[in-house]
This record gives sequence, C-alpha cells and structure tokens, in this order.
Amino acid sequence: MKSEIIYMLGIVAAGFAVNYALRAIPFLLFAGKDREIPKWITRFGDLVSPVIIAALIVYSYSGLQWKTAWPYLAGALVVGLQLWRRNALVSIVAGTVLYMCLLNAGCASSGPSEIVLDAAHPSIRYSTQGFLLGDRFVNPNKIPKILADYDVPKTSVIHILVEEDAERDLGQARAFMTLLAHHGYRRSVLVSKKRAESHVMTDEEKAQSAKRAPTPPPRKGARGKIRYKGANE
Repeated sequence: MKSEIIYMLGIVAAGFAVNYALRAIPFLLFAGKDREIPKWITRFGDLVSPVIIAALIVYSYSGLQWKTAWPYLAGALVVGLQLWRRNALVSIVAGTVLYMCLLNAGCASSGPSEIVLDAAHPSIRYSTQGFLLGDRFVNPNKIPKILADYDVPKTSVIHILVEEDAERDLGQARAFMTLLAHHGYRRSVLVSKKRAESHVMTDEEKAQSAKRAPTPPPRKGARGKIRYKGANE
C-alpha cells in the first residue's frame, strides 16, 4: 500500500514539474526589457490558434458517421457568422448549439462504420471495464438497438469476444446474452481471444501447426471417442 502511494505521488510530482516547466521556460527565455521575442516565435504563435481549431474540427467530424449532410450546416454557420460579424464568441456558440441540436435529432451515429459478427474479428467485446462496440465503450442496454439500426438479422450468430482479463468472471457477459435474447437475438456466442485468433489462421498455418503437434497414436486397450447418436438416427 505504501509503495502504491509513493508511486502515485511520483506521478503527480512528475506531471506538475513538466507542466510548470512548459509554462515557465518562455518567461525565463524572453522576459526582461532588453530581450526581444524572435520573429519566428511570433509567427508560430499566430499559427497555433488556427491549427488547434482545425484539429478540433477534424476530430469532431471524423468521430461520427453522418446519416445526412445536415450536420455540416453547423460548420458552415460558424464560418458564415465569423465572416459576417467578426465575433468569435457568437460564431462558436451558434455553431455549437446547432451542432448539438442536429446531433440529438439523430442526424449522426457514434457507432462503428460496420459491425462484424464472425468469430475472427467480432465488433462486440467484453472486458472487466465493460462492453466495447468497435473501439468505444457502450452501455450494453443500447447494443440491441444499435444492432437493429444496422439491420443485423435476428437469426445471425453474434460472437462476443471475451478479453483475457474477463475470462474468469463471465457473469455480466451471460447477463448480456440474456439481454440480447430478450430483444430477439437468441444466437449469441462467447468467444475467447485464443479461439478468435485461430479463426484468422490460414490453411497453410493450420497445417503447419498440426505437423508441429501431431496427434499421438492411441494406446493399446484405449477406447475411441464416444459418439452420441442424434434423435433422428
């Protein structure tokens, strides 16, 4: 316990030192009446704000899959107001309000571009931290609706990849399978990471793996595998 506290204090101290140094170095280098800020730094400072805004725009739009083109009106509104009124606060507030209204109206989806259901690369994953759909954590209660939005047939086999850290506690995973069955998706299967990786092996790799680990010959007196007959045999 003591070592964990020291470790956490070390992280806080390192973060404080780095942040303080980043803010103090410019003042130490360019403070004083006799010191002038180089022109290249001034030009760089003029470029920082537009670059940051552009990065935020790209991040906001690339993180969503648009169902319609209407949400792009938010960006057009910001540009138009800025060119017209030259007031950054008015432009940002108006664009943000319109963006959120269109987002909540269902014009965009934050889900993945596609949903993969096979055992090789299933989109739905279960870990100790929760359920992931693609690369994002999702409330499991919303997943059935997302499957329906993507027109996933209820007869499909839905593979759920269980991460290694969650293989010992499958209670929530089984409860999620019950939830899927309640919504009509009755063919859900839990898949371990080892099994999923075996599905993506090529035929040549599987043949080589079989050669490296050949099946030992049966011992004398040993019985063969038991085969249970089906009801129709």
